Amino acid sequence: MVTIPSHVRPDSVEEKARWDEQGLRLRLLEGAHIQDVQEDIRSMFASEIAADLEISADVSRNVFLHVYNQLNTAYSTSPEVRVSEESGEVDLSPVITPRLWPQQAQTGLIVHALNEAVVRVDWAYWNESTSECSYRLVTPDTVVLKADPAQPDSPLRVEEVRPRSTPAGETVWTWEVWDVSDPENPIFRVDAVNDNGDRQDATHIFAPELVGKYPYMHEGLPVLPYVLYHKAIGSRLWSWQKGIELVRGSLRLASLWTHWGDGFTNAAYPQRYSLDVESQAGISRNIGGVSVDVVPTDRKSILKFSSTGPTGGVLSQFSAAMDPRSAAESLKIYESGLSTYAGLNPSDLQVTGAQSGYAIVVSREGQRRKQREIEPALRIADQTLLATAAKLSNAYGGHNLPTNPRDYSINYRGIGEGPEERKTKAEGIERELSLGVISRIDAVRRLNPEIVSDSDAVERLLAVDRIDEVMAEAARSGEGAQAVPGGGALSGLDGAQVTSAQSIVLSVAAGELPRDAGVSMLSNFFNLPPSVADQIMGSVGRSFRTSTPE
Repeated sequence: MVTIPSHVRPDSVEEKARWDEQGLRLRLLEGAHIQDVQEDIRSMFASEIAADLEISADVSRNVFLHVYNQLNTAYSTSPEVRVSEESGEVDLSPVITPRLWPQQAQTGLIVHALNEAVVRVDWAYWNESTSECSYRLVTPDTVVLKADPAQPDSPLRVEEVRPRSTPAGETVWTWEVWDVSDPENPIFRVDAVNDNGDRQDATHIFAPELVGKYPYMHEGLPVLPYVLYHKAIGSRLWSWQKGIELVRGSLRLASLWTHWGDGFTNAAYPQRYSLDVESQAGISRNIGGVSVDVVPTDRKSILKFSSTGPTGGVLSQFSAAMDPRSAAESLKIYESGLSTYAGLNPSDLQVTGAQSGYAIVVSREGQRRKQREIEPALRIADQTLLATAAKLSNAYGGHNLPTNPRDYSINYRGIGEGPEERKTKAEGIERELSLGVISRIDAVRRLNPEIVSDSDAVERLLAVDRIDEVMAEAARSGEGAQAVPGGGALSGLDGAQVTSAQSIVLSVAAGELPRDAGVSMLSNFFNLPPSVADQIMGSVGRSFRTSTPE
């Protein structure tokens, strides 16, 4: 992590406070927070105790990173993106690059942990070999934004701190300024920062071809190549203090585990003491500016004592100052409580064994619930990002991609249900169906959360019924009897195979498989003649498709 010098940081007290908080959270995500833990130890213990503890601060347990890593599921599988039917068939490869969704996984983590993140999109039109957009994650602690009055959660001006190299090879800190507040007079500028913190226009040094010009234009209007991501839809640029409880608690927990580790080593056994006794051994140690007499020993040591009192000396011991087991259990309870500050319910947490013997695990249902909460904000930002990339692709790559964010339909797959979860859910739905308290439409929607309307559920049921009818008709007619000895073409299929055949047809209907591939899979997997497989597929993949929710 690059440290930005103090003279380069923004002048605003509020912006400095925001940068400090967001920088701390980034260090927690990157495991670079040992100095922050040491500072917390110094604030928590007396100086002579802290001086001993901070030498080996324990950063092995990072509940902040552990919880948010589990909640970051939206991009665990690449989202499905489609464009509106009015746009026709378009090639999205210039904007949906192989690096986009893997990079967005890191963006999602930062959005979860910091509440916001910024993504920069570029098209290197000066490079003739450029055929797609490039994306760069920009951490919030390196930018200053100015909001759009009409959309206070979106920026019109972005100032980003970036180190640059001069032609002479010297590294200079710069502010890169992009401003589209006035579309008629957009601003692009590179300001260099001197040692006094003063800024001077240095565009002629670092981007001479852009002096007096704005880099990205589309249909006569400037394009701001930055997109701000939010954790929740709101009406402001930053929510940088939200979730501060988990941040501070994670640092405090690391300090407490450091104290526990010291106690395990130095206070988990009875403390010896002497009365009217002197020893020939012993040294004085300076701990936090205080001189302390100690007698270092090991298993080979032989200690000699002599009595200094008239009645003889006394060697005895106090009880152990710490019970490591009960102290560790208390810290685990504290850790579990911290997890609820990430917006989790106690029922979302599972305490399980791990390589360290203990871990807080977020249940799959808890992960899905948090994904559903963050999806609306992510979808708006992703749609804006793709539309911005499309403007650059059209202007500088000669493409004809839709530039309206709402033309992009995005379906986040996230994490699916495990076999046991789906089995339990299916059994419960089957009981409700048998009691007549829900309809088949309700059952389909509960089993398939991606179906968001009754009309889509009806289409799914009609597709399933058609498959059943065609398969039953083929079995009655005996077509393909050679495929299954002693019966019709489908008489040898069990319930699981019928379900598998249905899933292939439904995948074609959803556009996840080409029609010819689906027909081939039906024929080869279930030993059916191609004509029967084609009849089962029917109009699916030709005139019939299920819709995908935005």
